[in-house]
Amino acid sequence: MLLRHRGFVLVWIAGLASSVASWLLITGLPIYVFGVTGSALVTSAVFLVELLCGITLGSFAGALADRFDRFRLMSSVALLQTVVVMLLVVVGEPSHRLWIICLVAGVQAVLTQAFDSARNAALPRLVEGAHLVRANSMVALNTSVGRLIGSSLGGFAITREGTRYLAIGAAVAFVTAAALIAAARRTAHHDAAEPAPDGGATSFFANWRSGPVTMMRNRSVRVTFQSVALGGVAQGLFVVLFVVFVSRALHADGTLTGVLRGVQAIGGVAGGLIVGLLGARLSPWLLMSLGAASFGLLSLTIWNGPVLSRQVEVYVVLFILVGVPGIAYNSGAFAQIQQSVPDRELGRAFGAFYVVYNASQGLGMAAAGLLGDVLNVVLVLNVQAVLYLASGAVAYFALRPVRAPEGTTSDQARSTAPRKGRLDRESPAQVGREVVGRQGLEP
Repeated sequence: MLLRHRGFVLVWIAGLASSVASWLLITGLPIYVFGVTGSALVTSAVFLVELLCGITLGSFAGALADRFDRFRLMSSVALLQTVVVMLLVVVGEPSHRLWIICLVAGVQAVLTQAFDSARNAALPRLVEGAHLVRANSMVALNTSVGRLIGSSLGGFAITREGTRYLAIGAAVAFVTAAALIAAARRTAHHDAAEPAPDGGATSFFANWRSGPVTMMRNRSVRVTFQSVALGGVAQGLFVVLFVVFVSRALHADGTLTGVLRGVQAIGGVAGGLIVGLLGARLSPWLLMSLGAASFGLLSLTIWNGPVLSRQVEVYVVLFILVGVPGIAYNSGAFAQIQQSVPDRELGRAFGAFYVVYNASQGLGMAAAGLLGDVLNVVLVLNVQAVLYLASGAVAYFALRPVRAPEGTTSDQARSTAPRKGRLDRESPAQVGREVVGRQGLEP
């Protein structure tokens, strides 16, 4: 049972505290900016800064997790987040706060990716391989619970005094996360706390620059990133066009928009519990396939639903259900990477993961902005659903292990396979066990 791993439990609770703080800021800062400026364009700048910082510096954040002690890195990052967010307390006039808010949003985006990359890279040393999917589902559950708590409190924390209470609330959560990580480090095994140095005398910046190339040499990771990229574009289309869909197709106002986005978190919590119970019985590639395919089918149902009904209750139920496959997909993708990459390169793998996802999401958002007013919104959203189906198909057909011919043992099949393609054809679990401790991935 995962709850018997004290180190994992402490890291999991710390991740929840960090997620609550992040959602406080994600929700509260745009509300404040729009209240001060009344401009949707200026408000969108907050999201744009977060996205660009995540794309440009995400791999750097991941490389840190391969260079330094991952527990100490998480604690340090959480404390640094506390210092950064307190800038929202000391700023003066509202006109001076806008650039401070953009600065805080950008720095927090990079620090959050550093924390998440280190946490995800540390999981294989905290729990057994058989429990990785379940552990990742618990981590993904944090996002949904943090969203429920942080988003709810984020709006209330914005007052006439500005961002003071928002900053204090986020700072308390970050300090709590740092303290829990410090406690987890003391209870974890020594080898969990100190990953092997990467490359000896090789410079940190050389490792950072070579990280994406190294990841692309691993076929399992490369295919996973391809699937993630398709899902990221689909998510970018959704973020922009969802509001338009509610207005034009459902003929509803912003209240329903908020309700539907909120209830997704309920499905996320349910999905985390379901995957936690059943995930060990499913391989990571199958979880990715089922998650993306279910997401696509539910999306097709939602976008074409107004033809039959515009009842609010129907869409509330559908959006709750949408939260379930999202957790399944993310849990599978994380476990796929963790089982396919050596421990000393996991930080860079997750750094690259977030870069790929953020960049593809940005591409989807740009496409939505260009196409949303030119084409029918339901047509574009149907394309979004098809992209999720394509993401699932990539995971299913390209990551599925190849069965050995009848009459041939698995050992014989491996011994006769060309060495160059060995990493590509073996199961993710076999790859994960064999590559740990190597000096690098095979080309």
